[in-house]
Amino acid sequence: MNIGLKNFQDEATEDLLTQLSQAKREIKTNGTSQAVVLSSPTGSGKTVMTTATMESILNGTDLIPSERDAVFLWVSDSPELNEQSKKKVLNLSDRFRINDVNVITNSFDQEYFDSGKLYFINTQKLGKDKLLGNKGDHRTNTIWETINNTHAKLKDKFYLIIDEAHRGTNRTKADQTLSESIVQKFLLGDSLVGLDPISLVLGISATPDRFRKLIADTTGIHRRIQREVYISPTKVKDSGLLKDKIIIWHPDEGLSSDWSLLAESARKWKLMKEEWDRYSETQGIPYVSPAMIIQVEDRDDSNITKTDLEKVVKILEEEVGELNDDELAHCFEEDLSIQISNRKIDKIEASKIQEETHIKFVFFKMSLTTGWDCPRAEVMMSFRKAHDYTLISQLIGRMVRTPLAREIEGQELLNTVALYLPHYNSDATKEIITYLKNDDDSVAPEIEEGSGMTLLQPNPMYDQIIKVLNQIPTYEIESIRKTSNVRRLMKLSTLMSTIHGSENGFDENILKDSKNLIINTINEQKERLLEEDKLFAERMDYSDEITVIPVTVEQGDWKQLEGEPIKVELTSENISELFNRSGRRLGYGLHEEYWSKFSDSYDYDRAKVELFLTLQEEAVFNKLEKVCGKRVSELFSTNQNKINKLISSERVKYTRIKGQAKEPQIKQFETPAHIYVKISEDATPTEHHIFIDSEGNYACDFQSNWEKDTILEEYSRHDFVCWLRNYDRKNWSLRIPYMDNGKLRPMFPDFIVIRKVEEDFIVDILEPHNDSLQDNYKKAIGLANFAELHWSSFGRIELIRKDQNGLKRLDFTNDAVIQQIKSVTNNDHLNTIFDAYSTQ
Repeated sequence: MNIGLKNFQDEATEDLLTQLSQAKREIKTNGTSQAVVLSSPTGSGKTVMTTATMESILNGTDLIPSERDAVFLWVSDSPELNEQSKKKVLNLSDRFRINDVNVITNSFDQEYFDSGKLYFINTQKLGKDKLLGNKGDHRTNTIWETINNTHAKLKDKFYLIIDEAHRGTNRTKADQTLSESIVQKFLLGDSLVGLDPISLVLGISATPDRFRKLIADTTGIHRRIQREVYISPTKVKDSGLLKDKIIIWHPDEGLSSDWSLLAESARKWKLMKEEWDRYSETQGIPYVSPAMIIQVEDRDDSNITKTDLEKVVKILEEEVGELNDDELAHCFEEDLSIQISNRKIDKIEASKIQEETHIKFVFFKMSLTTGWDCPRAEVMMSFRKAHDYTLISQLIGRMVRTPLAREIEGQELLNTVALYLPHYNSDATKEIITYLKNDDDSVAPEIEEGSGMTLLQPNPMYDQIIKVLNQIPTYEIESIRKTSNVRRLMKLSTLMSTIHGSENGFDENILKDSKNLIINTINEQKERLLEEDKLFAERMDYSDEITVIPVTVEQGDWKQLEGEPIKVELTSENISELFNRSGRRLGYGLHEEYWSKFSDSYDYDRAKVELFLTLQEEAVFNKLEKVCGKRVSELFSTNQNKINKLISSERVKYTRIKGQAKEPQIKQFETPAHIYVKISEDATPTEHHIFIDSEGNYACDFQSNWEKDTILEEYSRHDFVCWLRNYDRKNWSLRIPYMDNGKLRPMFPDFIVIRKVEEDFIVDILEPHNDSLQDNYKKAIGLANFAELHWSSFGRIELIRKDQNGLKRLDFTNDAVIQQIKSVTNNDHLNTIFDAYSTQ
């Protein structure tokens, strides 16, 4: 693949290969047809995962041996989808070349599909368009004969991919019926066209219920086993592929404010453009060109839309400056340019908006058709009335992908989508929110009404404080799939040596040293096993064949698979495949490094076979994990200052590597560039907060009197300087790990307080905590473990309660308190310790 897969995509690809492997085994043993369904929300990258799966099938893995002659037939609903999918596959894959990927046209005429290739066809070609289905006019084979001949020849190596991933809102009942009838032909066969049921089908869909039902209807001799790979919306959200939040603005009750909200939405677009420009410039990346989507009313007898487009453009220019004609476009059904006064607004296909980055403002009427995908669309304004909420929801649901396919570190504004609805009241807005949250076809980020949303910037008078904050420890506690220490070490070493290199102060030999560490460890383990393990030595003493035990390595863990050991004849082709499987287990071309160092000029293949057999051993991977994990820790420790000097988008790459560890990883706190928070009208105005609004103020929504009293007491201290509200679950928040029912979770202490003692700034962690909460004692244990490790980085670490006499504080920098807390088993036990050790 030309891109790195997100953790959930990598996991899903392995799951797909597992299910396909089991399906293929059943096809071979009892002939039962199979259907594997990838069920994954819109925006999750179904094409990415399917492409990775096809590559793995062609190249071979521990789960599926190499199938160089496999054929893939990808069926979708429209020619446009075929072309989009073809383009995506070619961009994503380093295995498929342009000649390996073909869109079937009316001129196609072959007895068999070519081996090792991917073909695209749409249901219209198979249904409404009869040219491919009939002989004559120099056609020797119908498309159905080609499909049937290839399937008969290849059986389980012919993969039929049914793509239901895209559904345009203009899809008619007739289109749906046609699509289902074509799918039924593949599932049940059709003697009229000469097609037998296809043995192995891979369905990909965000809403696979219809596909599941078609499979469930295949009974009797056409019975088909269904297997599903399901990706939860939570995993997609956590990956950074989707924006964190949709914020909806609507007018106060009873007020109509088309033009005022249009002006406000234009200002929001301008602010987001400025933030993107600033971020792109500081990070040294290509500029992101945010787009604003404007949904207008339907036409009337004399105008293309009842919305006054001339007034819309006039207000846009008042807020953002003069616009050129090529910065405006429309996606109306009318295929013409629109003349407005002295302006011309050209038509653009929805699927082309993303790449036409000069376009800033796009006009729509109804919801978008198939092919809509525009991650750079950041703001939407709708002139539609409240009864059109489904159309608006479908539009906004396609705007939640992140432009850079990752979360933007410390930039909350750039991780949001803004939606402005002048004709909606609170009740109508709730209809939008309900629809988005319950839409099975997409993943809804957090959704909030915009009233009270405030952008806070760091107070410049606390610049020195921020430097101190950026040195305190926090934890990376990600709900992402972990990876092996071997791969973490290679990622880290590549980052340091190759990507950031000596120009950033890193030792250019780090990568070379890490490679040597890994391959030398493997070789040392091989020699040790030869001496200590008689069975291993016997396996190494091979001649023309070897015994292969079905094992795989996932996240650095050795696992034995179902099935019996098999004898593999050591042909040149088989040796190459086993060697490549070793390479996929290790990654980063380490198998080639091993072979280069330890091969014998008289027997080039022996080192390849020995490497494969060595990597079949569980003890080898356990040792590798231990050695590489130690090396990772050493590299982070010795290079932390160099990492800190990198720009934020580069530092976050190191954070991700830490987050892939099996244990929570320490990292340095990073103060965000701004905070985007909701502040109610009842919030308490407070002083000395590190972040302030555009007028220099901050108001805090305290959750209890305990919290408010805690900050007021801090104000009275002679050494108090300032404080920070540590908001829950922000990507920048200070996190402390704790265990809850066997799972690692993050806690977010409420306040970070900064004091000045003599010439030094001291950072405190204060956590006012309700003693009635069930997880109270679990979080206390987490705080005690944190304090035991990191007490030297803080002045105070306190758990705070309130009684009739005021605040009571339990000091977690006290060794006696830490040891007592670490032994608690319930809240009553914690209460006893609190009473014995707390101070007023």
